[in-house]
Amino acid sequence: MRQSSVSRQFTLWIALLVAVGLIANGYAWFNIGALPDEAYYWVWSQRLQWSYFDHPPLIAWLIRPLTELFGNNIAAIRIPAVITWLVSCWLAWLFAWRIYRQHRAAALAVLVWSSLPIVQAGFHVVTPDIPLILFAWLGYYFCWRAVTARSIKYWLLTGVWTGLALLGKYPAVLLLGTVFIALLLSREGRRELASGGPWLAATVAALLFFPVVLWNYQHDWVSFAFQFGHGVQRQISDPWRLFALFLGGQLGVVLPWTFVAMVYASMRASRWGLPAGSFALHLLVTGFWLPLLLFGVAGLSAKAEANWPLLAYLPGSLLLAGALNRWLYPGEKRRNGLITIVIAAYLVSLLLVNIIRFPWWLGYAGVQLPPQRTQISQSYGWPQVGQEVERLLADKPQAHRCKVIGASHQETAMLALLLGDMERVIASPHARVSQYSLWQQEVPPEPDRLCLYVEQFGRPDRIRDEVILNGWGKWRRVSLLKLENPDLTIRWFGFFEPEQETLAPS
Repeated sequence: MRQSSVSRQFTLWIALLVAVGLIANGYAWFNIGALPDEAYYWVWSQRLQWSYFDHPPLIAWLIRPLTELFGNNIAAIRIPAVITWLVSCWLAWLFAWRIYRQHRAAALAVLVWSSLPIVQAGFHVVTPDIPLILFAWLGYYFCWRAVTARSIKYWLLTGVWTGLALLGKYPAVLLLGTVFIALLLSREGRRELASGGPWLAATVAALLFFPVVLWNYQHDWVSFAFQFGHGVQRQISDPWRLFALFLGGQLGVVLPWTFVAMVYASMRASRWGLPAGSFALHLLVTGFWLPLLLFGVAGLSAKAEANWPLLAYLPGSLLLAGALNRWLYPGEKRRNGLITIVIAAYLVSLLLVNIIRFPWWLGYAGVQLPPQRTQISQSYGWPQVGQEVERLLADKPQAHRCKVIGASHQETAMLALLLGDMERVIASPHARVSQYSLWQQEVPPEPDRLCLYVEQFGRPDRIRDEVILNGWGKWRRVSLLKLENPDLTIRWFGFFEPEQETLAPS
């Protein structure tokens, strides 16, 4: 469909806005150090397996070749996240253009998707959400193409992308549920169910995911049990408070006005250019509501993390793009006031995300956040911690044999990344169960090689002079590092040695 000059001008403005967001994200990519969770996934990449305790393996598989090429530095580790952000924006444009046949709607889809705080903040952060987002976008797009083109080739590709999404993170199973429901609800979808295409796609996805099932079988289903228990099994006495926390989390990760607009757009989707009863309409509406409803119900009995329903916001962005296209441009007219509001909303979203990422002003405003609440606070100061570890180990008679203990699995991983050697660091027996627990069961640590224990403290009244580690005796503090973060919060790192030297001079 040929665009008017007004439409082309608006599309160029959107491209400029997205470019501003890209520049801000690029700055964050190079100016925020490694986060503890990122270090944890890097550790996985140093010991490739078919799956891991916390998640399926794809994030580790993506990191490993890049660090082999570019070294074990945080910029290389984060390349999959940057690629995912760029490709997902392109897929949002392509998918929206295909279903609405409007370049303006396609540009709005990119604007909506890239403006979401969870997408902005995740531009440079490597987590299992990265392969989930990338391959879910591909799965949705090629599934729609398979139905509209009646192509077995596209069904095969749908199976491949869905299987890779499952290898990224378990919530990708909702993609299978969304597609099946959309096929049942639409006439063209039921026609495809009668063919072999969807069943071929499901078979391919299951085959790709099978190594994860096999790994779980060999490890007493620990990963499945952990994620199921983490998500739905804990019974809490105040379900409505938990649901309010879940809803508040969603308003935070996509911003209140965007969330409300997506809900409204999904309820009136047939008015925005999607034919009533079409497969595209059912795919997007089901894809938006299924994760929200599932995790919303789960949130009545357990505290749900804000990023769990992330899959909802892929189709949600497309639904809102169609609605905005009709709201802003009824016919060939344009509503300048609404256009100004949309642009302002994008800029506010970008500003809020970067205030959270770079919160120097908070301290001067008299507001202090716990260190774990901001990306820059989580990453700040770790090079000094690594230097202190190296200094203390240098005094050991056989430093090359020394192993360092981290208080949690994230701190253990950060120490491994700083030292550049995951084999030199182990997790405390008091840390929560993680992949380290499985590795340390397979190869128990040798107590006579444990030389240094490192623990982070967020408050001065929690700093300890000595600790007792189960099975490894009493440890005394020999050093204390105080770090004032850019947001003016303060953390302390304690360094402890065993009461008796365990390594004899060579």
